[in-house]
Amino acid sequence: MLWPALVTAVSSWWLLTGLALVLAHQSGKRAHAGFMLVSVLALAACILVPFNAASDTPMAAAIGFILGLVIWCWLEISYLLGYVNGPNHQPCPDQVSLWQRFKGAVSTTIYHEACVVGAVAFLAVISVTEPNPTAFYTVSVLWLMRWSAKLNLFFGVRAFNERWLPDHLNYLVSYLRTDRLSILLPVSTGLGFYVTYTIFQNAMTVPNLTNQLSLYLVASLMLLASMEHLFLMFPVNEAALWRWARTEEPQPRAVRVNKDDF
Repeated sequence: MLWPALVTAVSSWWLLTGLALVLAHQSGKRAHAGFMLVSVLALAACILVPFNAASDTPMAAAIGFILGLVIWCWLEISYLLGYVNGPNHQPCPDQVSLWQRFKGAVSTTIYHEACVVGAVAFLAVISVTEPNPTAFYTVSVLWLMRWSAKLNLFFGVRAFNERWLPDHLNYLVSYLRTDRLSILLPVSTGLGFYVTYTIFQNAMTVPNLTNQLSLYLVASLMLLASMEHLFLMFPVNEAALWRWARTEEPQPRAVRVNKDDF
């Protein structure tokens, strides 16, 4: 069960991330049509989750994982295309305090965060007590690790590929710090790998094949998310993995850093 789960998680993560990047850099009718298609798929996934969660088979666990990824894909694209963001669409002013920068950063994404929390709560209600809550586990892991990544970007990282942000989200870069490495990043990265190891260990001891595959899939996704945290520490050219997702190389954008935040 380990290797099929790992291959499924890595290939699904790579493909859906690339497709999200393709759609995020579209504009006009093409972006709207793509978003509508993803919305239909996400709605279908939400409808199927209760039936999937009630099915106790390894195939149901794999399908639940894909359903969770589709729902998460919609959440990400809704943000990247600017449909669900926050009330603040302005760059961070110069010479602001840490708290003011934090409030401004939160206000750029608060509506989206509320939408994500609502999606997690919905999946929990309809599937957490069922035999196969894989979709809920999948979205929950992505949500928690994405929040960890956002906090690390706010407090300080050494590497961030801002080129992949759509132009209309360029203002987000001004809320990030890329001139220092905060203590939060190595701590959260180490914790992520520890949780990954724990989930893998638990999966090895589970006798039920459905639960075992579900845990292996979630652990593989946790491993990928933890590796993404490593990319924030070191200048790794991870963008090469999705070079096919961009038709032209974007111009580098300057990262504005507020020197007086501390």
